[in-house]
Amino acid sequence: MVALLMVFASASSSSGSTSNNKVVTLKLETWRTEDASIWNEKIIPVFEKKNPGIKIDFAPTNYNEYGSAITTRLQGGTAGDLITQIPYGSTLVQMKQGQLESIKGLAGLANYSKAAIAPWSFNGSPYCVPLASVGAGFFYNKDIFKELNLKVPTTQSEFISVLNAIKKNGKYTPLALGGASADSWALDQMGLESVGPNYWKGDTGRAGIENGTMKVTDSQFVAAFKALNSWKPYFPKGFAAVTYPDALQLFALGKAAIFPDGSWDITEVTKNGLNVGVFAPPVQKAGDQVYAQSLPDHAACLNAVSPNKKEAKVFLQWLTTPQFAQLYADSIPGFYPMSSAPVKLSNALGQAWFNLRKAPAKVSTPVGLNMNQGASNWGAVVGSALNKMLTSDSFSPEQAAKQVQTSIASWYEPQKKNK
Repeated sequence: MVALLMVFASASSSSGSTSNNKVVTLKLETWRTEDASIWNEKIIPVFEKKNPGIKIDFAPTNYNEYGSAITTRLQGGTAGDLITQIPYGSTLVQMKQGQLESIKGLAGLANYSKAAIAPWSFNGSPYCVPLASVGAGFFYNKDIFKELNLKVPTTQSEFISVLNAIKKNGKYTPLALGGASADSWALDQMGLESVGPNYWKGDTGRAGIENGTMKVTDSQFVAAFKALNSWKPYFPKGFAAVTYPDALQLFALGKAAIFPDGSWDITEVTKNGLNVGVFAPPVQKAGDQVYAQSLPDHAACLNAVSPNKKEAKVFLQWLTTPQFAQLYADSIPGFYPMSSAPVKLSNALGQAWFNLRKAPAKVSTPVGLNMNQGASNWGAVVGSALNKMLTSDSFSPEQAAKQVQTSIASWYEPQKKNK
């Protein structure tokens, strides 16, 4: 009996001291509700097979609720171990407040350029693993273009001519875009930030606004507002009430010829078998430099109060690997891994979007990424001004630009001198 008790005691002691046998579940917070099946069926199983002691709980929250929900959870200490976050903006605030933890020293970060890591860094220290970038441009219905004998436009005048031809035909909505105030971000992201770089010379204009040497009321920025304003006659009926999902559906059902959008919607616009192509934002005149948007979209960050930091870093490390990069590129077309690992894009439309960034085009980053903080952030102010401009005949592009400039000069330090 004594011998048996000693054996049991020994076994019990051994089991209790071997944490390697314990399975840890990491909660991954995200707004990407549409990616749940992809992560759960394609991506997570690959990681868990390599790391049998770690499980991943992919926990999405609706996009419109995610920002406020994560802020509340982080403040209350109830957020998941890993937090999917946007570049700059609220993420920067959370880094400053110590709610996210630095991952400096994570070996896999050597696979990323400084520019790729910068949107999720504070005081020179990285806090997140960049997951993907996206781009903005124009989807078009190839069958409609063929039916109406239209050529893909490359200049502003060609673009307006194509829109006129579609409108004159009368069978299709020329431009699928919505003016609902709740979705004004789309007017900025897929409108002004898409065509604008061709007017303000890409990162030259972006840097000028960010360092205060240029103003939104400068001629090249006003010209971009005017280009967007020229789209007015070609919007869907009831534009002011049309939401972003409405516009997406309009195009996906073959009722609209062109959809100003982002690469992230490749799966959505092709799910009905539509014959879709993509073209770059039109330049002002033939021969001008083409600029293609590359927007850092989301990254995986470490919750500073996670009780499972060791395991969380194992997962973050895996996210930096070529295996994940290729898996992500294959699984979610239109989201492009930001590491230096070479990937082969198996989706033809995904490759077409990626090709927009290749020479002779120059890649540019949207204006105001690091100004997206607080209630009067860049995205909110620009979206509001564009909504007012595009839903009203009494609010000019010049007035829209002035409204944005007045707002950012009231709080953004480098612009205060431009009041």
